[in-house]
Amino acid sequence: MVKSLFCLGFALLFSLSSVAAPTVEYRINVDQATHHMAKVTIEFPEHDADELEVRLPVWRAGRYQILDLSNGVREFAAESTRGKTLDWKMKDKAAWLIPSEGNPVTVSYRIYANQLGNRTRHIDDSHAFLDASGVFMYSPRFRANPLTVKLTVPRQWRSRSGMTSAGRHKFKADNYDVLIDSPIEAGVHSFHEFEAGDRDYEILFWGRGNYDEQQTIKDLAKLDAEVEKIWGSFPYQRYLYMIHATTGPRGATEHINSTIIQRQRDRFAAREDYISFITTAAHELVHTWNVKAYRPSGLVPYDYQKENYTSLLWVAEGSTSYFDTLITRRAGITTEKEFHEDLAKGIEKLLNRPGRQAQSVSEASFYNWIESTNDFTLNHSVNIYAKGSLVSWLLDFKIRQATDNKKSSEDVHRLLYQRFKATEKGFTDADLLKTVNEVTGQDFSSFWQQYVWGKQAIDFDALLDYVGLELVGKETEKSVIDLGLSFDKDLTITGVKKDSPAWNAGLTKGDILLSMDELRLTEKNIKQRIKNLSPDSDVVIHFFRRDELQSVEVTAQVNPAKKLRVSVQKDATQAQKDRYKSWTGHELGTVEKNESES
Repeated sequence: MVKSLFCLGFALLFSLSSVAAPTVEYRINVDQATHHMAKVTIEFPEHDADELEVRLPVWRAGRYQILDLSNGVREFAAESTRGKTLDWKMKDKAAWLIPSEGNPVTVSYRIYANQLGNRTRHIDDSHAFLDASGVFMYSPRFRANPLTVKLTVPRQWRSRSGMTSAGRHKFKADNYDVLIDSPIEAGVHSFHEFEAGDRDYEILFWGRGNYDEQQTIKDLAKLDAEVEKIWGSFPYQRYLYMIHATTGPRGATEHINSTIIQRQRDRFAAREDYISFITTAAHELVHTWNVKAYRPSGLVPYDYQKENYTSLLWVAEGSTSYFDTLITRRAGITTEKEFHEDLAKGIEKLLNRPGRQAQSVSEASFYNWIESTNDFTLNHSVNIYAKGSLVSWLLDFKIRQATDNKKSSEDVHRLLYQRFKATEKGFTDADLLKTVNEVTGQDFSSFWQQYVWGKQAIDFDALLDYVGLELVGKETEKSVIDLGLSFDKDLTITGVKKDSPAWNAGLTKGDILLSMDELRLTEKNIKQRIKNLSPDSDVVIHFFRRDELQSVEVTAQVNPAKKLRVSVQKDATQAQKDRYKSWTGHELGTVEKNESES
């Protein structure tokens, strides 16, 4: 009898625990597409509190910048299931408090969606791109609850998302975190499905552009096998590429099983543009693991209402940039020459940035939330993508050297993927260093001190020599005069390079250039006028500052104008060639030899 009661109690407890959590229902009616407007309605279930708080994120995943997305919300309202209006109040700029008495609440508001460049929300008469961070509010109380999203859109539109389809123009997700990482593209677009490995891929193109849809599909399919070689398994069964061909906005954002890529509509066809496009797609695909499947502890779980600080964005973004170039080469999408040109471009870009001596990649990661794009940034900071990629490359080769090329940074990332599920916990600097030490059997603390927390210069000659390559400084046809200035079409200075002639003379951002040696400067003649200066000659530049006419004497400086090139060593050893092949998946020098014979 006691045993029977115990079993009955256990069964009752199990049945109660297995009751599904109530569903949050989202609806959006794109009723004023031409004016970039839609109405959002959200039905929150019954709950055990007198007050319900709802919020709209202040930033979106993948862009580490406060965006203040609630500025597009108007006509906010809340009512009970019986239609009673509830008197809400604002808690802060992105949070609303509703007296609910624990009853179900229906929230509604209008959203203005004309921010295509932010990749948050954009509605017009051809489509609606909806990233939940800028469109759909949530309640912390129901963040973990399942949900549905129903769209009302023009009849000829189609709706796509990384979320699971629940019918025509309807999706479902396990929780709000899935919704916020699964943007919706509804509208008139070209759509394709293809398979690679055991996985299903989809791609849509919105906007007219000079893209080749079939070639794009062919090359994207090649990436599947390359990412499998690195991580061994996939965090998705279905993946969606969303491509926007636009007039102005460009960029890309990763999501848990989808990506949104924006490019100018005429920047797909030329070889250089196409490689940039496919490499961007590779970058976002790699992010499906590095950032979405596992990520730094400062980003776990996401706090949508404030900055999420971490000193490891150089890994999240920089290592991803390192892998994107590598897997496009391994897949045979890029040639050896293009791969080497990309390496040289990255090295040259860093060496021409004064900020490399002022900031570490760790600091750049932490301060990325407030990073700006101006001459101060160029002169006093590094980029988490560019410098992070080079430090990741260096770390990869240091791991290979420490293990006789038996291990690489891929082994490190595979362990991070296995041990740090983003839904549970993130990894710290100490975790990453510990993992590198485990893979190599050596202590990499000095590497961190020098290259991660420190600003130690990378020895690129030694780095390239490991795989039979060398850095060559190729003199251009003619050395040029460089004053260290950048300016817009109105000749307003937009940047001054540190320690350049203009910097030393005292010119600064915002100065408006007027004349050089008492002859007027114009948008059409300024570059030629600078080019015509004699080396070490002094020139008087007149300019406006604070509307006051001023002048300075600038000494023209000769720029050797060296263009860096990564080349194959003529006497590369077999060991170097073997290491190169294990790194890129291709024999060293095969393309260069073929090109020299043609």
